[in-house]
Amino acid sequence: MENIKISDHFTYKKLLLYAFPTIGMILIAITYDVVDGYYISNYIGKTAFSAVNVVYPFQLALSMVGYMFGTGGSALIAAELGRENKQRANAYFTMIIKVAIVMGVLLAVIGIAFLPAVATALGATPGILKYGVPYGRTLFLFLPIMICGYAFQELLVTAEKPMIGLYLSIANLLSNVILDYLFVVVFRWGMIGAAAATGIGASITGLVPLIYFSRDNSSLLRFVRDKIYWKALLDTCYNGASEMINDMATSVIFVLYNYQLLRMIGENGVAAYGVTVFVEGIFSSVYIGLAMEATAVVGYHFGAENKEELKSLLKKGIILNLVSGVIMFVLCWLFAGLIAGIYVGYDKEVCNLAVFAMRLYAFTFLLQGFNEYASAYFTGLNNGKVSAFLAFSRTLVFQVLAILGLPLIFGVNGLWLATPVAEAAAFVLSALSLLSIRWD
Repeated sequence: MENIKISDHFTYKKLLLYAFPTIGMILIAITYDVVDGYYISNYIGKTAFSAVNVVYPFQLALSMVGYMFGTGGSALIAAELGRENKQRANAYFTMIIKVAIVMGVLLAVIGIAFLPAVATALGATPGILKYGVPYGRTLFLFLPIMICGYAFQELLVTAEKPMIGLYLSIANLLSNVILDYLFVVVFRWGMIGAAAATGIGASITGLVPLIYFSRDNSSLLRFVRDKIYWKALLDTCYNGASEMINDMATSVIFVLYNYQLLRMIGENGVAAYGVTVFVEGIFSSVYIGLAMEATAVVGYHFGAENKEELKSLLKKGIILNLVSGVIMFVLCWLFAGLIAGIYVGYDKEVCNLAVFAMRLYAFTFLLQGFNEYASAYFTGLNNGKVSAFLAFSRTLVFQVLAILGLPLIFGVNGLWLATPVAEAAAFVLSALSLLSIRWD
């Protein structure tokens, strides 16, 4: 990758090149779950696979604080770099990571203590609890360093070191593949083994950046001794709230989907939805990568008051995301059968259901990238209010209403169409918000 700085003028080529390591990092991060899903589904069983989908929302909800610190902090730090205030940028960076670690410890204790009760409230059957509780509790042991890793995903982009994030993700993936095979297949440690493999791999993405930024390095950032800037910390949380809301709302969506599917179809429906979620995660890596890039780059040019570059970033980002959406839609339709066969090919009924679900769900990809980019763009502008409003409306309003309402009209097919319908509604709101930006 050519040497690209966040202060550069970004062409389409530069946007893609600078986003590429982040896209790869997100794609590989999502593949961790794919690897776990493959081994759990094929070597432990269908009920165990369903258990992961029931436990996952709670774990995701607690870990998303890392994305809040990473995204909100990235915009704040990038703006300071744009104002050529490097000392303040480093002070904010150090503060954010320290607070992320402390929060990780507190949330890990909460997760371990309340997992059985939460899983039961989410509709877990005794069979699902048998597999889900040991998996979730083992994963929570690694939560503090996982939260750090999530924060560093975004902050490495701001530090102009996205390739480090990609290399760490590759190391994480290789570790996860090897350890999943050893722990699940060879040693037969079951769900604890699968969770331990994921947690150990995640430690790489959290620990290595801690060491890297603690020393002299060639990036824009490093750890320094400084005080806590409480207003900046609050601004970080406020500005990053949109991404946290978006990701935590994903947990709520999982819960509602699982509840509706258990009620309407049973465990087969949850397993089919699990395949769809894995596919959605892989395909959406392009959108998330472009959005994470936008937060840092837009944040820098916002701080530098470069309005022409801000307009250019908006136009190019929208076009790239819409084109990507069409490509993802076509790929999902073409390869739905192949993907379903990899995960649940041993069960013909679940496999056919997963193929059908994916092809309806594929309409999500047409507009998802646009909506992701719009929210990230406002985060980069340090406008957490609009960004959070878009994220809240898109997930906790439109998706919840669609999941609860469409099945009343279309039955179970309404569930597979709920997310595409929500994205269409969010597209209208995002477009209106972007059109309202005043450039004078």
